Amino acid sequence: MYKKKPFKLKVSFTPPNVPSSNEIVHQSFNEWVLARLIRYWLPVMKAIYWAISFTEIATIASCTTDSLSTTWAIAQHAVGQRIRDIPITFPFILGTALAVAGGLIRWWCFHTLGRYFTFQLSVRKGHHIVTTGPYAVIRHPSYTAAIVQIIGMLILHGSPTSWLRHSGVLNIPGLKLVAMVWLAQVTVIMISAIGRVSQEDEVLKSAFGDEWERWAKAVRYRLVPGVY
Repeated sequence: MYKKKPFKLKVSFTPPNVPSSNEIVHQSFNEWVLARLIRYWLPVMKAIYWAISFTEIATIASCTTDSLSTTWAIAQHAVGQRIRDIPITFPFILGTALAVAGGLIRWWCFHTLGRYFTFQLSVRKGHHIVTTGPYAVIRHPSYTAAIVQIIGMLILHGSPTSWLRHSGVLNIPGLKLVAMVWLAQVTVIMISAIGRVSQEDEVLKSAFGDEWERWAKAVRYRLVPGVY
């Protein structure tokens, strides 16, 4: 279970394809912000998440091992007893389920669009409207999946009974600031992604005309079926 969370994060937030410069659509400040977050912040986020996950796994493993090295003995003394006291809670189950489900759906989107899926807003050579798989349900399922995954991560690691908060790790100088910066950047990405939906619709409508109109008529909702 612990291995799936960072793996799904790595897959779903790693660009599956990179468009050429003449295929990228440059339009707004929002797109400029997203481009820089994709280039600089996503690799840092993945590295931090892997580090947290491996630390969590290693510390839990140290609590179940009789012969501990001095390093793990110190870790056990610091957080071991708290880990033993952490139950499997509803926020843990819900957060894990949302994070894994969001990652799987986003992976599905990667495979459905194939070479047309890019993190940059682009129209690629030979591009056409894809209306199968998750794109037959809503027009922007990858954004929905990313938001679901991030919400799952926030629930999983932010709940009062989570390992991150219960272990006392955040009391290490500087880590609370790192967590706050991470939260601020996640918030910016979610807001930017939601704002990008209308822009992407306009780009696709301009590029594909009647083909997009037919798809938009058949698939009315952008992010949430029956709602938006």
